Amino acid sequence: MRAPLRSSSRSAQTASGASIPAPVGGWDAVSALEDMPPDRAPSLDNWFPSTADVRVRRGNASFATGMGTGPVESLLVYNGITTTASKLFGAANNIIYDITSGGAGSSSVTSLTNNQWQYVNFATAGGNFLVMANGADSVRNFDGTSWTTPSITSLTSSTFVNVNVHKNRLWFIIKDSTDAAYLPVNSIAGAAVKFPLGSLCSKGGFLVAMATWTRDGGLGPDDYAVFITSLGQVIVYQGTDPSSSSTWALVGSYDVGAPIGYRCFTKVAGDVALINIDGVLPLSKAIMTDRGAVQQVAITANINNAMNEAARSYKSNFGWELCPYPRGIMALLNVPITASSSQQQYVMNTLTGAWCRFTGMNANCWAVFKDNLYFGGNAGVVYHADTGGTDNGSPIEAIGQTAYNYFKSRGQLKNWTMLQPLLTTDSDGRPALGISTDFKDNAVLGTPITSSIPSAVYDTALYDTDVYAIEDRTVADWTTISGIGQCASIHFRSSTNTTGDSVMRLNGFNVLMERGGIL
Repeated sequence: MRAPLRSSSRSAQTASGASIPAPVGGWDAVSALEDMPPDRAPSLDNWFPSTADVRVRRGNASFATGMGTGPVESLLVYNGITTTASKLFGAANNIIYDITSGGAGSSSVTSLTNNQWQYVNFATAGGNFLVMANGADSVRNFDGTSWTTPSITSLTSSTFVNVNVHKNRLWFIIKDSTDAAYLPVNSIAGAAVKFPLGSLCSKGGFLVAMATWTRDGGLGPDDYAVFITSLGQVIVYQGTDPSSSSTWALVGSYDVGAPIGYRCFTKVAGDVALINIDGVLPLSKAIMTDRGAVQQVAITANINNAMNEAARSYKSNFGWELCPYPRGIMALLNVPITASSSQQQYVMNTLTGAWCRFTGMNANCWAVFKDNLYFGGNAGVVYHADTGGTDNGSPIEAIGQTAYNYFKSRGQLKNWTMLQPLLTTDSDGRPALGISTDFKDNAVLGTPITSSIPSAVYDTALYDTDVYAIEDRTVADWTTISGIGQCASIHFRSSTNTTGDSVMRLNGFNVLMERGGIL
């Protein structure tokens, strides 16, 4: 039988305060609610976990248009010898558009069949080249000035669906086969040599991608050629010349979860990140760990359940891609809910490993160009991300929830009465707040005060309200809440709608409660 709370006449003796940290540990989709670390969050949408607080993400703005009404399915970055020589291209409407300067894109390559290109940058004595393959159109090269279709003989380059650079050679994956192909050293054209791997594909399937993996074997690092099949067989070679048995040898074949999409490999420092049905895994650990335990070493370990559910439900949809964004200290995993229509991003703080989820940015593909982040949308528009305080004019809605907390007294009933969010902001916005008790998810949130930074002409506005920009400041207003139970979780929802960057950082909470009897 529950013991009643003490009467209000003695509330001064029983009222106590406590603090709850901001969920800087990030989104937790693996821990039981009852035992979740206090700095984690059962949900964290559009709040990015920094090292000291969680903050509403920045928005995005239209950058390039005029590419039809279909999805932009590839963003292609050409890295020139100088920064000013670099270019950004978008693929949509079966055309490659130059969108380097933003605005209306100018068509560069027309009459194509497919917008889903994989690409690399490759430097030779002849200059720097962008080399692209999509499995439907002939390989295309860009040299900083002109687009060309290289003369690749012996094999048909329109069957090349993926491309990689390894040991000064261009390598290609031949679509719907167990064959790769390579060109001569330091060449962007010439006779392609088929490299069959079918005898090693004991599980069947077809080749999906190739990567170069840098591994330190104790005598200094070496580069390994890594191939992966559609059924998750990883085949590793070491050496320089694949035509010579004396300089090229098989290291081994390993089984991992099936990869997702042709863009399943992403270079991360000396390692390679692999997107597969078990999560996002560092290749160095994936091939050395039994699949039954591989989720323990996954980069996505903290969001395991959400990642596995997304992989099962959406693995066949185009748009899976991992995009490191160093300037934002984040890596974005694009999750296509509905191909060419609805997408989300699972986002990791690359310093702490904490995760959150971004919603409201429907992106087919991502790219970092001159340190800025861009994504290709679903209707012929490329957006500049991580900028401003709106999503192309729409408010950014950010929703989060702290872990359930017993406040060091399990089994004791409590009555929560007051809540103080500790905010750092430069606007008049305030989040809506609510409380859930005993895992009921029963919080009632009001409407947040939308963040807005007003602009006004001097001498025509209210002094100290509209004349000067509001500087970053700490806000700690108490609000009344109501909840009875053993444990509690704070819900918080914010809305930003500013023309420029908006600051909304949550540093933590203070709460007041009355403690009752032991159950």
